[in-house]
Amino acid sequence: MKCSLCGASMIEGKIKHIVDMEKQTIIIKDVPALVCKQCGASFLDDEVVEKLEKIVDELLKNRAEIVIANYSEMAA
Repeated sequence: MKCSLCGASMIEGKIKHIVDMEKQTIIIKDVPALVCKQCGASFLDDEVVEKLEKIVDELLKNRAEIVIANYSEMAA
């Protein structure tokens, strides 16, 4: 697959997904993504996006100001 931003090759990798809400920041580590080798842009497939939405909804219940989670543990 080619990057839609710069046209370079994409590789499978892992990223950090950060959700910055008004009173809470959620960081989800090791999210599977396609990552551009040249510009670093990342793209998520639909299944990963659906799982991320569920993970974020669950983590929003936590009242901590900063929440850090691992994707593979939360998506299981």
